[in-house]
Amino acid sequence: MDLDAMYKLTHGLYVLGAKDGERFAGSIVDAVMQVANKPVAIALSCSNGSYTKSCIDKEGRFALSVLCRDVDPFVVANFGFQSSRNVNKWENVEYTVQEGLPFVKDNLATFVCKVLHTYPLESNTLYVAEVVAADNSRNDEPLTYLDYRSYFKKDVMDSFKKFTETKKGKNMSDDGKKWVCTVCGYVYEGDVPFEELPADWVCPLCGVGKEFFELQ
Repeated sequence: MDLDAMYKLTHGLYVLGAKDGERFAGSIVDAVMQVANKPVAIALSCSNGSYTKSCIDKEGRFALSVLCRDVDPFVVANFGFQSSRNVNKWENVEYTVQEGLPFVKDNLATFVCKVLHTYPLESNTLYVAEVVAADNSRNDEPLTYLDYRSYFKKDVMDSFKKFTETKKGKNMSDDGKKWVCTVCGYVYEGDVPFEELPADWVCPLCGVGKEFFELQ
């Protein structure tokens, strides 16, 4: 099977938001589509290892911010390259709160969604959710997953590297070591305890599990 064929399917890029107790969680998602108009409903696919997904399971609601093609690359890096389990991603960006859920301030449109049905799969969970509120913020071109793969990914990675350089030392043990992916070289800059990564941790760049990370 040539899995590259999957990249020909059209997807946007969105910031997914959810309530996490007294704070908010968030991540980048691309598998979103409208599936009905009575009621207005969408389908959303989330990785089973996503911390934001676990918050949706508890609350039964989520927020979607539609990203523009000229969005700051750091927005994608911030929500895509680190885990809400250990990092408050929302404190790094400008955001608004509607109906108790967070939205990126620089957006094309926003959706407040209530989960109707949940379909667990091996790698992901598929949600069918009713759109209970929507706002069309402005009329510009949305950022697509093809844009990201074609030209935007380097800008996103560079912005994240610049961001993490300002936090140098936070992920170091006393002897200066860092968690490094042995497959792609990604350096984890989160605030987890130095001795151990989360059990469900996956590399945001190449997708391998924590067993491929080493303290170097």
